[in-house]
Amino acid sequence: MTATEALLPVLLLLLAFGHSTHGAECFPPCDPQNGFCEDDNVCRCQPGWQGPLCDQCMTAPGCYNGYCEEAWQCICNDGWEGKLCEIDVRACTSTPCANNGSCVNLENGQYKCSCIPGYTGRNCLKKEGPCANNGSPCQNGGSCVDDEGWASHVSCLCPPGFSGNFCEIAGDNCDPNPCENDGVCTDIGGDFRCRCPAGFVDKTCSRPVNSCTSAPCLNGGTCLQHSQGQAICFTILGVLTSLVVLGTMGVVFLNKCESWVSNLRYNHMLRKKKNLLLQYHSGEDLAVNIIFPEKIDMTTFNREAGGEEI
Repeated sequence: MTATEALLPVLLLLLAFGHSTHGAECFPPCDPQNGFCEDDNVCRCQPGWQGPLCDQCMTAPGCYNGYCEEAWQCICNDGWEGKLCEIDVRACTSTPCANNGSCVNLENGQYKCSCIPGYTGRNCLKKEGPCANNGSPCQNGGSCVDDEGWASHVSCLCPPGFSGNFCEIAGDNCDPNPCENDGVCTDIGGDFRCRCPAGFVDKTCSRPVNSCTSAPCLNGGTCLQHSQGQAICFTILGVLTSLVVLGTMGVVFLNKCESWVSNLRYNHMLRKKKNLLLQYHSGEDLAVNIIFPEKIDMTTFNREAGGEEI
């Protein structure tokens, strides 16, 4: 017997027992982490895994509305919440659609109602009345009203400044005057604007201005309202203007007085000179030229008729 023949039985024994020692090989193979193969060519799964190849996870016990990605997980399907996905949050569960409307679940817990003919609105509560069927007859921005579809005829809710059955009549927004505290109203077509007097603000001049509320004056200063300050300023300005006018008139009057006094003195001096000349040439004919301030005139004084001029 050769050495090879002697070793043959040993090799056969190693082959026979070696397969069971290292594990059987399944075909197709089991998941290498979640199962193992037995001699009967069947995958035996680890806890939490299932399926012919042990590649399918098992959800947590009681999780009926979820799925898993790892063993014993419970990931909720859309419309379900809770630890075991036992809370139904699908919007249509509460049957929100009225009047035989059909509810359709949308994403993020939303829903949509499909209404039967004759009804409309988010929940099919509004009846399709004249406004929906015939369109709105209202003009100038008026709103069509039909009692949520139950009225037989439409009516119009008009915006400010318009009237009539269909809001077709444009009115005067300033009649009556909406501006308070003597504010001046201006119609701007469908609305109005108020020009407020000093001391009042707001759309209708109804709110008085109170700028002294925050006590802006420091070091013992007294705060006055804007209108009061204006009145004081105007009063002071009027007094100063009157003083300037009176001063100007006084200067003009003084200048006139000085002119009149100068003229009187000058005329008096001329009369004295004339009298002296007449006395000096007594008995002779005398012609005297007198020059006045504003014009020159020749005046001849004769003591006897037919005298000679000089």
